[in-house]
Amino acid sequence: MNLLEAKFWILFISFILQRKKTQPLQTLKGLLHNHKNFVYASLLFGLAATLSLWNNDHLSAAAGEWKAFYIEPMLFSFMLISFFSPTKKTNDRLIHFILFPLILSGLFTALLGIYQHFTGWMVPWDFWENRDTFRVTAWYGFPNAVGLFLAPLYPFGIYMFFHGFHKWKRTAKISLPFIFSFIFLLLTPFALVFAKGSGPIIALTAGIGCLLLSHKKTRKPALLLAVIGIVGIFFLPTDSLLKQEIFMKNRSGQIRVQMWGETVEYLLHHPITGTRLASYQTELWPYRYDKWIEIFHHPHNIFLTLWVNLGFLGIFTFLWILVDFFFMGVRHMQLYKRSTSLIPFILSAMIVFVVSGLVDSPYIKNDLSFLFWSILALSIIVIHDSKYA
Repeated sequence: MNLLEAKFWILFISFILQRKKTQPLQTLKGLLHNHKNFVYASLLFGLAATLSLWNNDHLSAAAGEWKAFYIEPMLFSFMLISFFSPTKKTNDRLIHFILFPLILSGLFTALLGIYQHFTGWMVPWDFWENRDTFRVTAWYGFPNAVGLFLAPLYPFGIYMFFHGFHKWKRTAKISLPFIFSFIFLLLTPFALVFAKGSGPIIALTAGIGCLLLSHKKTRKPALLLAVIGIVGIFFLPTDSLLKQEIFMKNRSGQIRVQMWGETVEYLLHHPITGTRLASYQTELWPYRYDKWIEIFHHPHNIFLTLWVNLGFLGIFTFLWILVDFFFMGVRHMQLYKRSTSLIPFILSAMIVFVVSGLVDSPYIKNDLSFLFWSILALSIIVIHDSKYA
């Protein structure tokens, strides 16, 4: 149990006590009627997590992951959907009660990362000892977490900025979300660069690129920039750090490629059950190519990670959730072409999440699993009644 979980359970108890107001049964009926795929896939995903506790040699640690990464975030998603039933002010409520707090937490994280870059305060010695590889860690203790948390929030910062800008033009009043979203958008790239995590930076580029492609006015320039960028990468010198990073030719990339190969080999022998929760390090040892390199907690790929943790049922339902999410989002955009819609930014945030998951496991961290299910909940809330999207 940690502080985040303690706050969640206080909120959940409050939610149960206010069931006449939040009407969870009515919410569940509405979800079953309008979002069957989401409900069935989510329930089976939770079942896969529960089954991974069966015959588990690391039951205590596995049970901790089960509640922190799967059960609590899923319940939190359901609570969000129950609290934010569609009204004429749905977007304003989402901004003030979900997006604005997320941006504030992202802003404080970015500020701490920038401060650490110049002072080294709170940075663990492992990232201090070599100034050439010095990386900021913010509150987390390891640098990758900085980008994994900040990058998916960036599309929401863009949405809040433009929402506040249009409101300023209309009413001549500058709102706090507008001011803080502008500062967040300005400072976050510095924190990402100082954390030196290429995965989140590339993922954010992909997310913003897809966001630009979703708008007719920016589609052609975005396509042109994408083509120039992709062609430009191939013309970079072979020893270019950027090219080596993208094509996994540096040491970090080679270790990841090796981990993926070992994990795939393991899954070929155990495709149905995987390693089960909290068992990856011990189960993978016989498949390790280089015994002198430590075995990490996960294989640094969100799809492989969920497969080894939850087995085939887990990865199947996870893909089901993602496919349904993007299908519903794109369909909504086609039916309701509104420049003020939050949906393109929600899709962009998930694209950032998934692309960064190609080289890391952004789900296997309690705040990031909460963020993942919050993004899913946001899409349900906005799509549920398209009149207010």
